[in-house]
Amino acid sequence: MGGVRDKTDDGAYDFASPFLLAPGGTRLVQIQPTRRCNLRCQHCYSQSGPEQREDLQYQPLETFLVQARDLGYNYVGVSGGEPLLWKELDQFLDAAAEMGFAASITTNGTLLDRRRAAEFRGRVGLVAVSVDGPPKDHAKMRGSESAFAAMRAGVSALAEENIRFSLAFTLTRYNADQMTWLIHFAREVGAFAIHVHPLCDFGAASENLAGAAPDSLEFKAAALLLALLVHEGGGSGPAVTLDAIRRSVVEHSCWPMVADDHDRIVSTPFADLVPSLVIDTDGSIAPFIYGFPRLWSVGTIGTEPLANAAAVWRVRCATPVAGMIRSTLERLAAAGEDYIDLFGQLLATALRNETGNGD
Repeated sequence: MGGVRDKTDDGAYDFASPFLLAPGGTRLVQIQPTRRCNLRCQHCYSQSGPEQREDLQYQPLETFLVQARDLGYNYVGVSGGEPLLWKELDQFLDAAAEMGFAASITTNGTLLDRRRAAEFRGRVGLVAVSVDGPPKDHAKMRGSESAFAAMRAGVSALAEENIRFSLAFTLTRYNADQMTWLIHFAREVGAFAIHVHPLCDFGAASENLAGAAPDSLEFKAAALLLALLVHEGGGSGPAVTLDAIRRSVVEHSCWPMVADDHDRIVSTPFADLVPSLVIDTDGSIAPFIYGFPRLWSVGTIGTEPLANAAAVWRVRCATPVAGMIRSTLERLAAAGEDYIDLFGQLLATALRNETGNGD
């Protein structure tokens, strides 16, 4: 439920993730245009790699983006796979900018040089570079002994071209102690921000890192360390976002999917009902998070106008999905989970229901 939160006017840092569920908040379209990647990472939710060749068709995507804008979506993120291997990346970013979208890309950083970094100027507001800890930890997670050095060269190229970049770190149940290293590394390379997001038990992670998704205790430990480190730095340095939210904030939010209120589900603008859409390489449109079961898909780009698909989803899916959201919150409350990864936990509930192993 992320994004990057900057410093407040008085110089203090705000550790709360921008809340997608709040009125007037970010309405996100996340594009997964390719499963091609030069690395094969242990935690890759899309199971991308060097052997993959699947790419998203470009023309239906551009048409879809116009339709998404008309429904109220205002931010586009491009990831993958490795987005720098998608040949239409620059064309897509130009089109998104012309439509008025804010844009970012998430990359492993290993293919960046100064020429490529300079091409981002005016096209994206932020380049997020994935970092998994010190060199040995990064190499292990990325499956490459050269990955850290190549990533380090990539962020240097961004810094030299004055392209604003963040470091994206995946929090597991075992690495909250690396926040100290992460803050120091971000300061060293001149990162604008740090984005700590939780491991999701899906894709390659479900095979390679089973049981490693963080719980409330790990979220609290990471938040405390980050707060102490920012305080120690006197409030200077990168902005920090931790993608965890208090369960009680979700429970008491104005999001219609939490309340058992049919009238609001029917009448709320679709982008406020489903604040994030994820486009897979086959063109399928998932609500909320990558990997959400196809049973609850919002359709496929290029087959029908998004407004029509959204109207069908509202009638067919909104009420049962709202029930899954409430049951997810009830499960987390019973387990005493205070800080949560809402959409990751919702995905877990949906997958359990799909296999008949529901709550």
